Amino acid sequence: MLVCVLAIGALGAAWSVITPLGEGPDEVAHLSLVLHLAEGEPFPDYDQLLSHVGAIRLCYEYTAATRACPKDGEEVTRASIRPHLLANARPKDQRLAWDEVDGATRLNPNQMAQHPPLYYQAMSVVLRVERAVLGGPMSLDRELALLRLVNVALLMPLPLLSWWAARRFGLDQQAASLAAVATLGIPMLSHIGATLNNDNLLTLIGFGLVAVLSGVVRGNKELKSATAVGVLCALALLTKASAVVFPPLIVLAYLIGWVSSQDRAQRPTVVSWIKPLALGSVVTAIGGSWWYLGVHHRTGSFVPSIESTRINESTQPLGFEPDMVHFFGEFTSTFTQRFWGSFGWYTVRIELWLAIALTAIGAAIVVAALWPRVSAEGSSRLQRLFLIAPVGLFSAFVFMRAWNLHVISGQYPFIQGRYLFGGLVGVFVLVAIAASKHLGRWAGPAICGFAVVIQLDALRRCLQTWWGAPDIGPRGQMRAMVAWSGWPGEFVWLLIVGAVVAVGWLAVEVAREVSPLGSESQ
Repeated sequence: MLVCVLAIGALGAAWSVITPLGEGPDEVAHLSLVLHLAEGEPFPDYDQLLSHVGAIRLCYEYTAATRACPKDGEEVTRASIRPHLLANARPKDQRLAWDEVDGATRLNPNQMAQHPPLYYQAMSVVLRVERAVLGGPMSLDRELALLRLVNVALLMPLPLLSWWAARRFGLDQQAASLAAVATLGIPMLSHIGATLNNDNLLTLIGFGLVAVLSGVVRGNKELKSATAVGVLCALALLTKASAVVFPPLIVLAYLIGWVSSQDRAQRPTVVSWIKPLALGSVVTAIGGSWWYLGVHHRTGSFVPSIESTRINESTQPLGFEPDMVHFFGEFTSTFTQRFWGSFGWYTVRIELWLAIALTAIGAAIVVAALWPRVSAEGSSRLQRLFLIAPVGLFSAFVFMRAWNLHVISGQYPFIQGRYLFGGLVGVFVLVAIAASKHLGRWAGPAICGFAVVIQLDALRRCLQTWWGAPDIGPRGQMRAMVAWSGWPGEFVWLLIVGAVVAVGWLAVEVAREVSPLGSESQ
């Protein structure tokens, strides 16, 4: 288990230097809010945040996608990028801190204050500690590189939480380890986890919450579990508004737990299940509602946003009429591709056919896990259906929000595959159930081999697109990447070598475990 945690951390660290600074989705906007809070400023109202000149300057210099911060005369398309040539990299000892050369000046409205404060306050603490220890800020590129590594650390527990969810659901040690290894199999998850993005904290909390609920559907109605459910749900709501899918998920888990318990000789009463559900609900309400109630009191809306000034009727094409069939086609193709790999500001994308094929394979695995009425670990089909419910609820949330925005604007905003990541732990448990049954001793090597191949392919695509010129080869591209990084060259190479060693170590450990699964008693 330790090697799996180290592998996802080392792989994320490699992604953090391979992805150009500012190339993460809305990364510069996230950064500016963190800078605001790091100076001791209060959390701004949703329409009162302006971006720092220092952050905007970083975007112009480092970000690959021209659409993120277009310069005069630049071509601006979804795929157009600025070349990152070795000769153009600014010397590391000449890079500016966030507030140098008018960097603290504010320009341009920033929509990130629409989000709850937990993630941004946590990231601002990182910068405060760094500046207190060093006596002042590092250069802004290095501070962003530091924040990226902190985000990598946020996702390092995902293999452990996947293993724990599988164990709580009733899988044995070996089968549960398959769920842990499966966390490395989605390149987009590794990419987003290596950038400054509030999705990362929501993903961590979501994994923990669904792991606890995995035990609830199998009969756990302890009050300490209910308390954990309430605390985690409250933290999720204080991280991102899309966590609104979790309260109905909690109700569903306790309902399934109660229904499933009725097959036993000693049937628990309804009250014995209502008590933990009520406790979790009260903790959630107390811990997670204060932010939204305060915003509603000030603005009249629970989730106001300045995005309404950009996404409105003025962007509708001439003669626009919403077409659900056409929208569904656009949604499914875009959503699928962006789930598996549409990196940065969509400047590097895996082919749509490959994303569709991977989704089809994943769907087949899930169906195989759901098919038996009672599976090897003793779970019912209804209990296993719960494991897919988090992804289903997130998908429905994204679809409805995207459709509403499409009707208003005629555009296709909010279609982001990464919005599913907070519910993926249930899918990983289903993968473990299906793989352990149908692949036997080869389940581990199959999952690990798939993860290594798809990650290497994604990293190859990104290295070739983002760094240097196409004709300089991998060595020249790596040199350009090191030169542009916020870290010293030696540290960058240490991160790359560490990723290779950690993933290789994981592959060796998985290969050594090629033995019949299910031999260990639960």
